[in-house]
Amino acid sequence: MSEAMRVLDAGPRVLSPEPRSLPDVIACLEQVGAELGVPQVAERVAADLRARLDRVAGAVAGLPRPRVAAIEWLDPLWPAGHWVPEQIGAAGGEALLAKPGEHTRPMDWAAVVEAGPDVLLLLPCGFPPERTERESHVLSALPGWADLPAVRDDRVWVLDGPACFNRPGPRVVRGAEILAHVLHGVRVGDEVARSEARRLARWG
Repeated sequence: MSEAMRVLDAGPRVLSPEPRSLPDVIACLEQVGAELGVPQVAERVAADLRARLDRVAGAVAGLPRPRVAAIEWLDPLWPAGHWVPEQIGAAGGEALLAKPGEHTRPMDWAAVVEAGPDVLLLLPCGFPPERTERESHVLSALPGWADLPAVRDDRVWVLDGPACFNRPGPRVVRGAEILAHVLHGVRVGDEVARSEARRLARWG
């Protein structure tokens, strides 16, 4: 009993990482691995994730870089920040509306219209793609929607935000692989499934 009490008195060690970038996300894995006493396992996983990102960058190198707006919430309109601009950059796009590592804020729809994205990504936090499709009318009913280059060129995509974009974990690398397909039709890693990315039906 006394030994058990000493363990309880020590209390758990709480880690509270707050990654804001792709390198931060991967570094957090190494930090957790070190705390759990398995640093070599974590280092192998981190090295594999970095290698996958390098393969994405290599696959899209030299291709035209479309201008991309990523939306993390529909109403109020909220652009995707933190590591999402880096995912877009790694996949050969130019991120609009937010900078890498930025903690974003709600913005007016007029900012999206003014930016005129070539590609529009809808990846609401907590929404499966099916719900995003059902609720996309929130955006498609707004003034200027039909005039966006992304809409005119049929380059509006619904992505699985919770799985690969909204949360800081290993699957953010899968998100970059998905975006290589979305932006350039390039396959890196596993084939992209409809559950991961789909064009928005004309138009919501």
